[in-house]
Amino acid sequence: MAVVKWIGIGLLGLVALVAAGAGIALAVFDWNDARGFVARQATKALGREVAIDGTFSVKIGDPIRIHIEGLRVANVEWAAEKTFAELKVLDAEVRPWPLLRGDIEVPKLLLTEPKLDMEKNRQGENNWTFAPDPRKAAAKETVKPDSRHEIPIIEAMEIDGGRVRYRDPGRRIDVNTTIATAVGGNGEQEVRLDGKGDFAGKGFTMLVKGGGLRFLRDDSRPYPVLIEAAVGKTRGKVEGSVKDPIKLEGEDLSIELRGDDLAEIFPIFGVPVPKTRPYSLSGHLGHQGEVWTFSGLQGKVGESDLNGKVAIDLGGERPRITGDLTSKRLAALDLAGFVGGSPRGREDYPTKGPGRILPATEISLEMLRAADMDVHFRGGRVEAPFAALEDLDARIALDNGRLTMEPLKLGIGGGQVAGIAMLDGRDRKTPALKTNLEVRRVKLAELFRQTQFARDMGGTLTGRIELAGRGPSPADILAGADGKLGLAVDGGRISSLAVKGLKTNILETLGVALSGSQPLPFNCFVVDMDLKNGLATANALVLDTPETLVTGGGGINLKTEALDLRIVGRSKKPQVFATHVPVHVRGTLGDPDIGVDPTESAARGAAAVALGVLLTPLASVLALVDTGTGEQPHCGKLVQDAKTPSGKSGVGAGNSGGKDKQSQGSGR
Repeated sequence: MAVVKWIGIGLLGLVALVAAGAGIALAVFDWNDARGFVARQATKALGREVAIDGTFSVKIGDPIRIHIEGLRVANVEWAAEKTFAELKVLDAEVRPWPLLRGDIEVPKLLLTEPKLDMEKNRQGENNWTFAPDPRKAAAKETVKPDSRHEIPIIEAMEIDGGRVRYRDPGRRIDVNTTIATAVGGNGEQEVRLDGKGDFAGKGFTMLVKGGGLRFLRDDSRPYPVLIEAAVGKTRGKVEGSVKDPIKLEGEDLSIELRGDDLAEIFPIFGVPVPKTRPYSLSGHLGHQGEVWTFSGLQGKVGESDLNGKVAIDLGGERPRITGDLTSKRLAALDLAGFVGGSPRGREDYPTKGPGRILPATEISLEMLRAADMDVHFRGGRVEAPFAALEDLDARIALDNGRLTMEPLKLGIGGGQVAGIAMLDGRDRKTPALKTNLEVRRVKLAELFRQTQFARDMGGTLTGRIELAGRGPSPADILAGADGKLGLAVDGGRISSLAVKGLKTNILETLGVALSGSQPLPFNCFVVDMDLKNGLATANALVLDTPETLVTGGGGINLKTEALDLRIVGRSKKPQVFATHVPVHVRGTLGDPDIGVDPTESAARGAAAVALGVLLTPLASVLALVDTGTGEQPHCGKLVQDAKTPSGKSGVGAGNSGGKDKQSQGSGR
């Protein structure tokens, strides 16, 4: 036993001598001689050149003290800067004994002037990916912490003069940020990042605050986060906490977003939205996997309230946006952006020239192709300048550049406008538009119920609008479009106030007499126009009143927005049948010019035309707008009377004014 005892004492003494010798050797070792070896090992690990230009020292003890000056990591060849990362000074203290059990405890860490240049090129490559092959990627994953407990314990950290720069020329982003540590109002250390620069060509500012590194390891309380950012006039704020900041799980985050125009978020988030008026939205931000949700959304866009939920799935080839949105009170003006206009009025969007109103705003193919979408939107009350609309129901789908709105329904005047609209930007350089809308049983009295004309308005409007065209803007699409417009109002009346509001006594010129303040009754009003290559030609333009039949012809050139319509009235009384001086409608859609030419003989080339011939186009338009309910008795009667054997008269049969029905007009 004594021999064993002395052998043990001898071995312990030998270990002590070796340890003492190693300690003395490490203490006197010039660690600057190891700079090259350490840099080479780091270079192999990162696949990027690493250099230590200054002092490198390690002092053995408890704690171990490490000092490094002039640490540099090279950039990729295509980057604007030669250096990806650099650090002027690193001072760290590490406890030795926890290293034996695999833990890293750092009582103190000081980083002086750390700099990081992050960049993305126009091909989508970035300069911060260090593991391009699977083996390096797998190695990278092995050092990534799986839980908050695996994060090194850093008791005190100080960052002095830190800077991070991010550039993405493809998205016009160039942001400089400073990063530093500070003590928050509660006495706890926090990490603070301040940034400014350019984002999507606009001024950018950012503030990020997070809890200190102790918060990262403490899973008994969530990690606090505050992010405030502004791009141009768009401002956002995210505040709350994350239960597991390593896995980014268990978020409890509120989000606020406000700005002048929702369309400005597209270059920021890649979400295509039409132009809007100023908005303010708030809600709750969460995520699961690659899907981020904006739930409990509420706020205002222009004069419209907005509520619901939106989700963005970032896991596919393109972001996919889904949502269910509602509005109890929706201003019609806030929908103008969906048709290429501006909710701020005509002055806020370009046209093709003076006197024109069709939007010349170029349709962004980039926006159409940037994301997929399936959003259901419902509006309870839609307030328009002339009437209250209701029950808007639209499903907006965007699939690889093709935008469809189906169903598209809007309650109006006790009736409905319903159909489908499609904008296809998939295949060519210019998008194609196709619409098919049906107007169903709209009551004029209901339509104008919020106006001073409501009491004296009457009649039922039906119709159909078909349109197909291609072009870079709404104005260009209409300039070359084909389609058809058919509208009919049966058994109606027009308020005298509305008639007297006209700039010219057009009805009197046409021979339509008003009776004081009484509304003007009419039997039938029909518009039938064919659209071919941007030229809308009137097949039928008819207003049938108890005393007069008004017909018109001509068209509208949507290439120039020029009006060229000729309207003439004919008395229906046999004893005084006469053709009045025609009224011409010229000018443009934005600046119409209504006038008469007293030198023109109204009867020239017109008096000899049988009324049956003039009214023949009515049959086709009534068939176009017919809903199968027999709701056009007066217009239908007008067509039938025009087919009487004389082929000339029969124009007085549909007398909704209660006067004697006449059918003996001479047609001259």
